[in-house]
Amino acid sequence: MHVRLAILLSPVLLVLVGCGSSSSGPDAGGRGGDKTVSGLVLDGYGQPLQNRTVLIGASSATTSAAGQFTITGVATPYDLIIVEPAPAKVATIYSQLTRTDPKVLDLGAGAQYSRSATLGGSITGGVSFPAPTGTITAVSYGSPEASYGAYIDSTPYTFDVPWSGPTTTTGAVHGLQWTVDQNGTVSSYLGHAVKPGVALTAGVTVSDADLALTLPSTDAISATITAPAGHQIFERDVYLGFDDGAYILVSADGLDAGTLQVPLPSGIGASALVMVQAATVDGSSLTSAQLSHVAPGTGGVPLSLPVPALATAPANGATGVDTTTDLVWTPVSGGIHVLFLSGAASDPTYVIFSGGTRTRIPDLSAHGLGLPSGHTYDFGLVGIGPYASVDAFAETGAIPREGFPFQTSTISSFTTR
Repeated sequence: MHVRLAILLSPVLLVLVGCGSSSSGPDAGGRGGDKTVSGLVLDGYGQPLQNRTVLIGASSATTSAAGQFTITGVATPYDLIIVEPAPAKVATIYSQLTRTDPKVLDLGAGAQYSRSATLGGSITGGVSFPAPTGTITAVSYGSPEASYGAYIDSTPYTFDVPWSGPTTTTGAVHGLQWTVDQNGTVSSYLGHAVKPGVALTAGVTVSDADLALTLPSTDAISATITAPAGHQIFERDVYLGFDDGAYILVSADGLDAGTLQVPLPSGIGASALVMVQAATVDGSSLTSAQLSHVAPGTGGVPLSLPVPALATAPANGATGVDTTTDLVWTPVSGGIHVLFLSGAASDPTYVIFSGGTRTRIPDLSAHGLGLPSGHTYDFGLVGIGPYASVDAFAETGAIPREGFPFQTSTISSFTTR
């Protein structure tokens, strides 16, 4: 079974709510100024997107092959809208930006890998195949462009590594073997090996990435977890991470326990990424947080899951919502939010990045994305952080490789007028 061993949250779930002023709506502002906004529109993997329509106030531009656009006469703060007409029918809105060089993700485009190569080799050492129940072997590839791996149940192994960017990427191959208990919690390590300098070229097979596992020494790590009131822990994951970008999920249990203690290999250049998720009983509210770069031997690290942002208006199940209705929510501390508004498959989807706690659905009827009448919409409110503002997120145009240090989400619904 192939798995993505890096942590990359779906770009569709990005929401920013930070320390900014509230705006009356995404279609407000941006007109009649003296600023020139020159930015980039990117997909979920940071690759440029061509022929995307960008709106700021009454002005528009189309992105070049390099994803670039320029709009003049802009007043700050301004609202930037990326329009994806049918068949995607998604509007991605960045509310109250002030920077003149934004790098923004087009959530209507999704994220597609542009390259792929086949990686293979033999595995020796450790416990031989077929391994007994509770023994797991994985191989992970890490490079500046790629982070991907697979669980292995035979040798030689083979799997495809996808990435985006240049035709060739160079990185390291890591092999790891370990045991888990009946809960899925890592209990010991049986072997590790690494092969550096492995170059992958799109469409080409590499079959000599051989790995000879040797027994690593181990040291424990521990974390003390605190979930907000009304939330129960339902997932505790531990990833083994390397500086070259390789990640291996070694522990995944569903214990509702505030103390996590697991072994970690030492002396192999690895650290731990600990991710914990908790939710309310009905599943309407979720919160997660992570600790990264936890060194072997580190004990008692506190991990507090944030209180999720909560939509306060319109009320859950409200009717009569239109483009003049204020959408209001409580902020998540230290983060920014995304409002993910989705109806039926044929309805437009609106994804609003906001630095405040109040906004409106933009009227995009002129662009084929008008809000339909009498339709039920889900209102997903996601908080990610830490970010001080939407401007801070638009500085790099990239999802952090290790994922967001924290994420929260709540779901409600309403019906349009």
